[in-house]
Amino acid sequence: MSTPSRYQGVPDPDAVAAESTSAVVIGTGLSGLAVAAELNRLGVDAVTLDGLESPSPSTATAALRIADLSSAESAEYLEVLRHLRKYAACHSLDVRHHVMARHLALAEGREDGEPARWAVRTERGLVFADAVVLTRCAHNQLRRFLADLGYSLGEHLLEALAQIGLYLVGVTELAAPSTREMLRQAKHVGVEVAARTGAGLQPA
Repeated sequence: MSTPSRYQGVPDPDAVAAESTSAVVIGTGLSGLAVAAELNRLGVDAVTLDGLESPSPSTATAALRIADLSSAESAEYLEVLRHLRKYAACHSLDVRHHVMARHLALAEGREDGEPARWAVRTERGLVFADAVVLTRCAHNQLRRFLADLGYSLGEHLLEALAQIGLYLVGVTELAAPSTREMLRQAKHVGVEVAARTGAGLQPA
């Protein structure tokens, strides 16, 4: 597997609206908000954007997700989602509903020896980050995206992606993970991103 070191399609940050943060979370549904909450508790600066494939991904995802669950788990899902939305509002998390992540790629460091960072393109400009957490992506779209990076779905994929600062939460091919499994994944990824970005691992 190859690791891309540069992406020539990223515009010069001086020529477009650009900002920088430690992490970008893609997806404003339950998985994305769970990751955003964990990163906040761990002191990691993060921006949370809407997903890649739908004008209203969080609404569409919630409807499809709940339809696949038992009534008991549906109730748990909705309760957790309400809690996470309240947490995001109370802690003023940078959650940008309806700001779409249009494209993401590794961008070459601007200084010699500077590690590559992720460049996330939105309709409002670019967001550069040390890590990207992808929670909203159709499986066939994920497969194509990974192929462009030189990766394929398979054993040890998550470990390989973590080396380039890309993390997956709640992304599956068939049955969606349970609410508790998504929260477990979010907590695990939050700790990994905090370690990568140098944030303290004590809750903020």
